[in-house]
Amino acid sequence: MPSPALRPYVHHYWLLKSCDTAMSQLILPVSCLKWIFHRKQPFDVNGVPALRMQAAVVGLYEKAVRVGSTEEVEMITVFFQPYAARMVMDIPLHAFANASHDLEQLEDRKLRVLKARVLEAPTSADAIARIEEFIVRRLVRTQDSPYFQPLVKVFGQMRDRAEVRIDELAATACLSERQFRRVFKEQVGTSPKQLLRLQRFRQATNLLLQSGGRQFDTLLYQYGFTDHSHFNHEFHEIAGMCPTEYLRYLEQVSREGILPVYRSYHKAEP
Repeated sequence: MPSPALRPYVHHYWLLKSCDTAMSQLILPVSCLKWIFHRKQPFDVNGVPALRMQAAVVGLYEKAVRVGSTEEVEMITVFFQPYAARMVMDIPLHAFANASHDLEQLEDRKLRVLKARVLEAPTSADAIARIEEFIVRRLVRTQDSPYFQPLVKVFGQMRDRAEVRIDELAATACLSERQFRRVFKEQVGTSPKQLLRLQRFRQATNLLLQSGGRQFDTLLYQYGFTDHSHFNHEFHEIAGMCPTEYLRYLEQVSREGILPVYRSYHKAEP
């Protein structure tokens, strides 16, 4: 967990260490921007070594990706609150949609300095302390944007009601619907409609994780799917497999002893 002062801005950190052994994981979309630092060897992404980056800004993906490695891994991921990352980044977040950007390629020189300090830190704890120091300095410089508190309320509403309408969210933010869509995309990195779709998917998937697939009908009614076909299509569109295949995948990672690690990545939404 981040230090108490940063919890309105950083949801959690995720640390992954593995030995020099083959590893492959399906990573489902999460509705927030992330920083990833590879202190050992970076992952392959969807089997493509050319996408390797030692440190990257990872935007909101709309589809699952598969990451893997056959080498030693030590990775730190910073999960920002979805409404807070814009205050730490000098770039509108929609520039990162469905993409990962190498920190070396960004114009923000101080991010490149942060990368070097994190990779050189003697321990993961020291690396996280350096990340927090950087974020605190950025927040002191930028202060809270006028959209921060309205978006906090908007995300609370989205979390509580899977079928909330866009005009209701705009009213909560005290913006016209047109203004709300523009501000949301700039501050969060995607459209409100797509974010609601991903949140609904993640909430349904969390219920699948908890129930082992025994609550399909509950999923349909609770999250607004019209029928099993609708749910299966939506699930396959995002995860690249149907729900039953996903449950078999969970059985596999459970047998390999890494299900707790997998669950820790796919924590409940902020």
